[in-house]
Amino acid sequence: MTQINGVNGQNPIMLDGVDMKQMSPFAAAALVQLEIAKTNKDTATRYISEMKAQNDRAKELMAAADKLRMLKEDKTIGDYNIPTNIEAMKKDLETVTKAEATYNKMLGDIKSGDLKPYINSRKDACFNLPNDTYNDLKTMTNRVGTKNFPDMTRGNDNVHQEYELKGGLKELEKYKAVLTAAIAAMETGGLSGFNGKLDSAKIDNLITTLQHQAENCNSDNQTQMVKLQDKMGQYNSYVSGSSDMIKTGAQLQQSILKS
Repeated sequence: MTQINGVNGQNPIMLDGVDMKQMSPFAAAALVQLEIAKTNKDTATRYISEMKAQNDRAKELMAAADKLRMLKEDKTIGDYNIPTNIEAMKKDLETVTKAEATYNKMLGDIKSGDLKPYINSRKDACFNLPNDTYNDLKTMTNRVGTKNFPDMTRGNDNVHQEYELKGGLKELEKYKAVLTAAIAAMETGGLSGFNGKLDSAKIDNLITTLQHQAENCNSDNQTQMVKLQDKMGQYNSYVSGSSDMIKTGAQLQQSILKS
């Protein structure tokens, strides 16, 4: 307690902008305990944020695994030429996401009657897309395997256009699901030595890898929960200790005044 009093020396003892040398020993001790309690609370708050992120990640991984199970019997997936490195996979994912947004906008334009033709001079599977989407998507489909994307806005009237757009969205969604799962597995070495082709066995391995990653997230959260409970226990203890110090100081002061 003599350190808190700071009776010797001229330099102040500051805590949160307060000079504890100007305080009673009990008030200074209470302030110190509140500061320690705050540190524990900040750490507990960080643990909660980390646990939420881990929980969200586990949900994403399980959703990817579930999507792969649904697609497992689709034989056309075996014809994909998927990129073999994670950077290229992510680039494809950006292209697919951008194309999805364009398709959905075009469907909205059909519904509102505002759809206008884009590249009518090109009579191929992507002829009616905006230039930027066309260039990205055409490059991707030629590499991945054009026969995997049979519906890429070939219609030349609104009825057929809508049909092709909806079909194209299904194909894009399928490839997006495979890419998302492959990226998640690649991030933890689950596709080491990947040659760009998927078969039933590799899909099973992908599903298993995703499940293991989700389980690891849940396991990490259990460990984090123990740490969280410890920090919250320390927080409550120091807050209680601070309150006791204030009460003790008040009681001592009253006792002195009565004597």
